[in-house]
Amino acid sequence: HRTACQFRQASMKRSSAAMADPVANIQSLTSQIRQALANKKIYAGPLGIRLAWHASGTFDKADSSGGSDGSTMRFEPESTDGANAGLGIARDVLEPIVKANPLVSRADIWTLAGKVAIEMMGGPQIPFNFGRTDMDASKCPANGRLPDAALGAQHLRDVFYRMGFNDQEIVVLSGAHTVGRCHTSRSGFDGPWTHSATTFNNAYFKHILELTWEQRKWDG
Repeated sequence: HRTACQFRQASMKRSSAAMADPVANIQSLTSQIRQALANKKIYAGPLGIRLAWHASGTFDKADSSGGSDGSTMRFEPESTDGANAGLGIARDVLEPIVKANPLVSRADIWTLAGKVAIEMMGGPQIPFNFGRTDMDASKCPANGRLPDAALGAQHLRDVFYRMGFNDQEIVVLSGAHTVGRCHTSRSGFDGPWTHSATTFNNAYFKHILELTWEQRKWDG
């Protein structure tokens, strides 16, 4: 077994090699990720965004712990955080790309998958830089750093302020809910957020402002 130091050094070498020719790497990786997220067996664009976000959403500005650097979600306890339920699917989908590109960190591939997913669903072009490293389980953040859909506005502020965001940025980031849907097995809620769950647009905000909402009585 490699020591933690050796693990870190090997990860840094991979990331440095990726940055040696970032244009070629990002073009090749983008193609591979698109094929992995959207093929005859699966359409995992929304899951790609969710993986990148949940890997990043554990960041704490106070001590710089958590965040996209490290790809620690593959370890417990982070992998068993209820907020990450179902993301093993996204990690598994991307794992062949990790194996095929040993000079690129898993953390970079997960984060790039979020960028690729947004763009392939019609969203804006997003800048991307290589440089993240893969860490061991000792760097896993504590569970409970991600938003809980059952809690209110102050909870959201506590979570996002911890990362350094303000109220306006909380609203902007929440707009990613325009894609995907809820699953009872993952969040306890059920149903799509919009009527265009695989198109990145402003439907989420329009529905919030323009539709009449009624509480749904169910056994979820």
